[in-house]
Amino acid sequence: SGTTIMKVDKETGLILKTGTMVGGSSFAINCATYAEGMIFIGLANGRVQAFNAETLESLWVYQDALGGQPNCPIAYADGYIYTGFWNSEQGAAHMVCLTITDEDPSQPLEAKQPLWVRTQSGGFYWAGALATEKFVLVGTEDGEKGYESQTSMLLSLNPVSGALLDSIEGLNGDIRSTVSYDAATDSYYFTSGGGSFYSVKVQANGRFVKDSLKEIRLGGRSVSTPVIYNGRAYIGVQG
Repeated sequence: SGTTIMKVDKETGLILKTGTMVGGSSFAINCATYAEGMIFIGLANGRVQAFNAETLESLWVYQDALGGQPNCPIAYADGYIYTGFWNSEQGAAHMVCLTITDEDPSQPLEAKQPLWVRTQSGGFYWAGALATEKFVLVGTEDGEKGYESQTSMLLSLNPVSGALLDSIEGLNGDIRSTVSYDAATDSYYFTSGGGSFYSVKVQANGRFVKDSLKEIRLGGRSVSTPVIYNGRAYIGVQG
């Protein structure tokens, strides 16, 4: 709330502990992320701040070179976090990978350096990454005004270097959903602002299986992350 992070008793609502953030969280449209005893919060002007989850003491602060709204969820996997930022529909913004390590415990506001950054026209908005040991999948904005240009992409990136392993281009508008995985079909699912529901298969090396992309037109814009359960997908669609 504001610039305060609070630990609240879930049964009584009593504030048990507070910490101080280096800024507000823009529109606060994403939850904090917990991993390995730490809390990670996206803040305005392209920042991510890490806290000790027990004490709420600050551990480090990342400041992105291009700034931007922290509209994407922060994904964690294997000691790394991944998130993207957004400046404008046609402006450049970064997706970043950060190690969670607190390199200098004596400096609560130490400047965190990114492991890698990827620059994208239009940036990343609500697009949560799906991270594995072999690859990271994330959708992009379409880089144009509106949300129906056929210029967005699904990227497969190396989780440690950020190198592009593969991409699918020419998708139907801004991709503003997190990528979901369904073990039963061994497929990955996402939606788009142009009103499409997609599925695709990915090889162990991070490359997309040839001709595996499937699409259903939903009849309306979607920014919802698909929930896949028992052979069905549940998706919100704009009327």
